Amino acid sequence: MICCTNLFSQTPTWSESIASIIYNNCSSCHHDGGIAPFALMSYVDAVDNHHEILDAVIEKEMPPWPADPEYRHFKDEAVLSEDEINLITEWINNEAPEGDPDLAPAPPEFIDSGSLLDTIDFTVQIEPYTLQYDEDEYRYFVIHTDFTETVYVNKIEVFAGLPSIVHHADIYYDESDESATLDLLDPLSGFNGNTGYPSVDYYMNAWQPGGNIASYPDNWGIEVPPGVDFVVEIHYGPGGIGLIDSTKMHLQFIKDPGDDVRPVYVGWLLNGPATGSLIIPANEIVTFEQEYTLPVKKSFISICPHMHLLGKSYKVWYEHDGDSVNLINIPQWDFHWQKYYTFQTVQVIPGGAKIKAVATYDNTSGNPENPNDPPITIYNGPTTKDEMLMTYFIYTNYKSGDEDIILDSTYVNSVFNYEDAEAGTFNVYPNPATDNFIIHGNLFNETTVSIRLINSSGQVLQKKNILENVSAINENMNIKNYPAGVYFIDIISQQGRSRIMFEKI
Repeated sequence: MICCTNLFSQTPTWSESIASIIYNNCSSCHHDGGIAPFALMSYVDAVDNHHEILDAVIEKEMPPWPADPEYRHFKDEAVLSEDEINLITEWINNEAPEGDPDLAPAPPEFIDSGSLLDTIDFTVQIEPYTLQYDEDEYRYFVIHTDFTETVYVNKIEVFAGLPSIVHHADIYYDESDESATLDLLDPLSGFNGNTGYPSVDYYMNAWQPGGNIASYPDNWGIEVPPGVDFVVEIHYGPGGIGLIDSTKMHLQFIKDPGDDVRPVYVGWLLNGPATGSLIIPANEIVTFEQEYTLPVKKSFISICPHMHLLGKSYKVWYEHDGDSVNLINIPQWDFHWQKYYTFQTVQVIPGGAKIKAVATYDNTSGNPENPNDPPITIYNGPTTKDEMLMTYFIYTNYKSGDEDIILDSTYVNSVFNYEDAEAGTFNVYPNPATDNFIIHGNLFNETTVSIRLINSSGQVLQKKNILENVSAINENMNIKNYPAGVYFIDIISQQGRSRIMFEKI
């Protein structure tokens, strides 16, 4: 235990500085039942693990967030600022004082299973399975449902029973009895390709190491008919013989779905190189390009690139009518952290757009993850020691207004893809306001402008577009029918974004 004496008053304390950083960035994994090896839910937890915390934040290994925040911001972005890293470092180096415990924020709460969901409507739990091989192994597990009516899955959370061995865990549903019949033919839990291959009617989700919750907007979900069987396909990587797996998936349903439920689709829209084959010669660093033309306009929620152990970097963007829009950049690929990156707003991609990617592989002895010593030529294939080049997307069919749907409630406090630029200088008056207010200000350069009124939950309430060249704004906004509270005005131009907060009384 660290002693907390002889400290200067300016030294950061757990209660006033550090607890909020840990709870906001670490505790979602570091809690009882979570995927992390120890809990960070109290001052004592943090002190007991201070060496691990210090090493992880200095090396920027934790919290795990491989995506480059300078390229694109995402919902629930877990990236410590330099100020936060410095605070943690100073706190630990000064013997980790607690401060006044009455000033400490309350730790986050999780339901008994360790789940991050607020409710669990159904758990897809495989029967415990003892791995039979020391090399890659595929297994299919069937879980029957007794749903008497259609349900719509809005969130999927996966707890891999053997997170260091499970290469991926996919979930489908089967409306027939074919998969269940194959399961009965195999004496062990589940079945494999020697018995047969499952019948699957709908592909619902994919989990890879380090994966997080697949979550969709309210009233968007995957339609699951009554009485289906869930089929869980698990790919176990090498080295697991004799270990027992008990992977489970928690599902959360849309409550009281109406006629306007939006169906969600998933798929690998980028799969393999644009030309040629995925061949990575021994002792070489090789780069491949990908391209997919989107046939019609779609509304995208999430993106998840996928490579194996030779992966080095992966960047995805799209091009349309001369414009290029960043989607994701992972400059230092880490096989052990493959997440669903949820866009801050629904990302509408127009029909005819070319979704592109460039990916680099390191098949040299300088790659510490290389499974072969000395290196050998690697090809596209399903095992962990093979390679893949795929980008997974979650999307739905476009509807007017999708581009205004905000998925990240903190979006109103962040700047997205504008490199901290501002559109101009503006003010709102009166502030506080009652029924109306006026936005007045000057643009830095003549340009087209979009004005958005946003509530504190991130919902866009009004949108005005000024499509002619302007150098000043003098716009009246009516807010008579909105409740009292805090609101935001976004003024967006080609030069950047400005944001104003005001109050309605």
